[in-house]
Amino acid sequence: MSSSLQDPGLAALVRGFKGRRCLVVGDVMLDVFERGRAARLAPDAPAPVVTDVRTTSSPGGAANVAANLASLGAEVTVLSVVGDDPAGAELLGELEEMGVRTGCVLRVPGRATVVKRRLVADGAILARVDSGDKGPIGDATEEELAEKAKALVVEAGVVVVSDYSGGTLTQRVADVLGETGHGCVVLDSKDLLRLRWREGALAAATPNHLEAQEALGLDVERDPGRVDAGTVGKALRRETGAGALAVTLAEEGVAVVDESGVALIGGRRVADPDVNGAGDTFLAAFALSLGGGARPQVAARLGIEAASLAVARPGTAPVGVRELLQRLPEEDGGPERSLEEDLERVRGSGRKVVFTNGCFDLLHRGHLSLLREARTLGDMLVVGVNTDASARRVKGAGRPVTSQEDRVELLEALPCVDHVVLFEEDTPEALIRHIKPDLHVKGGDHAGDRLAEESVVRELGGEVVVLPLLPGRSASATIEQIRSADGANTNGSGKAVEARL
Repeated sequence: MSSSLQDPGLAALVRGFKGRRCLVVGDVMLDVFERGRAARLAPDAPAPVVTDVRTTSSPGGAANVAANLASLGAEVTVLSVVGDDPAGAELLGELEEMGVRTGCVLRVPGRATVVKRRLVADGAILARVDSGDKGPIGDATEEELAEKAKALVVEAGVVVVSDYSGGTLTQRVADVLGETGHGCVVLDSKDLLRLRWREGALAAATPNHLEAQEALGLDVERDPGRVDAGTVGKALRRETGAGALAVTLAEEGVAVVDESGVALIGGRRVADPDVNGAGDTFLAAFALSLGGGARPQVAARLGIEAASLAVARPGTAPVGVRELLQRLPEEDGGPERSLEEDLERVRGSGRKVVFTNGCFDLLHRGHLSLLREARTLGDMLVVGVNTDASARRVKGAGRPVTSQEDRVELLEALPCVDHVVLFEEDTPEALIRHIKPDLHVKGGDHAGDRLAEESVVRELGGEVVVLPLLPGRSASATIEQIRSADGANTNGSGKAVEARL
């Protein structure tokens, strides 16, 4: 097949990432970057003096895979092990902020979470300091992981195994994943033949060319352009029993080996690439594409596009679905599915439609929490948004402060939201009659109140669900604080001080 971006259906494939349920099994870690300037050498050692250091952290390893899957629109659960320590708490907190479910990550007392700390000066990595435990996790913890894997894999559309040889993925856990007969298990491993996999258990594996050569015991050729990736991939496919092997070749692209033969998918060259986490980004897009029914060659094409976005930015950072779509021709895949088409598709498969509504003026963390939780209750989330005129009637003069066009675009950018629909009325009753949701979700500030639309929801056979709100998060309160600050910063003539930021 052609490796061109003109292959039909790429954009439609990416849009289909939204809501796909993924399980990530593997070794999570915390990536820490200490970035500064180096203008001189130290007088007491042949080393640069780094100043103005700024420290940032982000999920790494399997956690970065999970972050990329979530950023691409998937619903992600992580199964892993961390220490019961501050680094573990920080890592899980960052994942939760991204909407990744971490309730199945085991926190083991006495174990240190893996941290990779990099010192970077003027864009160059001067040193990396690794810490944390990567040894055996113990029989009891291993058995708990295996039992959780057996239960979680049933609900997942895609299972991604990210093995950094850090203790999480044992033979017992691999056996459980293989025994389930799941059709889309994708393996990325630093040591691809470390574990035995049941024949046909793996839909695909994604080693880079160095890992692939090392796994076969070859003399390692570091230049990807000089590697016979097709021969290497064929040998590894036989050894692993995987349906496909995608051997990544850095800027040279990817060699895909499957039952149809070998296909080289050309890469993209990026100026001054930062390759930290690029393989995780490729893996996320590749696995989601396979889960959407794409052939391995097409999945690799999208993986390359996602990875090329990742290497163009510093550090470990996930790639979003909208920026990936911007890499694809607008005509690719045709127009997005309409609300009616999606409603018919979801209802026809016996799945649940969830609806919520509001003004969503000044989108904040409380909104995100509500929307993410609402999406987990069903298979499609439709958000009704008051028009500017409607919001003015409901909220009063001076509202909304954000136009309906901006509010809709911000909501549409959220991976957890499938469709956004404006409504002109004061209540969403007419919209609810059109959508006929299985669940109508409202925030906890409505607890105990009789919603105007509740009778319509029940008449249509639906259910009203009230979710708790995050304390201290309110658009109205934030707007009032801003207005109060404006009043405090005005001069006697009533004009805002021009120097105010």
